[in-house]
Amino acid sequence: KGNTYFSKKDYDSATREYSEAINLNPRNVVYYTNRALCYLRLKKYDNVISDCKTAISIDANSVKGHYMLGQALTEKAEFDLAISHLQTAYDLAIKDKVTFSGEIIQALLSAKKRKWELEEQRLRKNESEFLKYIKGLINIEREKQLQKVNQNKLDQINKSYDEKLSQIEQVFAQSEENRGPKEVPDYFLDKISFNIMYDPVITPSGITYERTHLKEHFKKIGHFDPLSRLECREADLYPNLALKEAIEDYLNKNGWAADY
Repeated sequence: KGNTYFSKKDYDSATREYSEAINLNPRNVVYYTNRALCYLRLKKYDNVISDCKTAISIDANSVKGHYMLGQALTEKAEFDLAISHLQTAYDLAIKDKVTFSGEIIQALLSAKKRKWELEEQRLRKNESEFLKYIKGLINIEREKQLQKVNQNKLDQINKSYDEKLSQIEQVFAQSEENRGPKEVPDYFLDKISFNIMYDPVITPSGITYERTHLKEHFKKIGHFDPLSRLECREADLYPNLALKEAIEDYLNKNGWAADY
């Protein structure tokens, strides 16, 4: 009945059904992850976290447990822990060949972007306060100088300090501009989806793709390299670790590009 209610988007009723099932069989991981999904739809993130932790305590390799736990922790702004669980979910998904590994990647990138955005907000606030402090010191010094000079030198003093303020503002403005969106290097982009890659793999033809998109290509179109057209299977792929490290470093500095 829980699944029937869920399909009708009656998540409250589905939750009650899964709760009854849990009472009858409290060691069934599926009941906890199903109820967690209902709670996720209802945005009851604390409940999601509780059910997923229980599911993981029963089965540490529960892909859905780690996945939804990561999503709920993201909504709670616990980004480091969220990223850790989402990475675990992705690693397990690749190992178990589950069908929603691409969705896990999107959740991972979203968590990383939101973490970066929060850190950027804090940095901008600190820089704004620091700029205000520096400008205050300059204006205090201006007032001291104005009190020491003759009337005919007031304009010269004001002009000098206005230039100093302008230079300081330009430095901060340039810092802000340097952090803004730029063009993502082409070699960071998947040749199938044109999105930034998270788990780049190399085919025997020497061409790099995002793993999940290449697997989807194999499933829907055929076992061949999309560009070279040469035969290729999942077992033929190997990780492009150097590129993965370069992309991770790039995203740490340019979190806005996580969902590019």
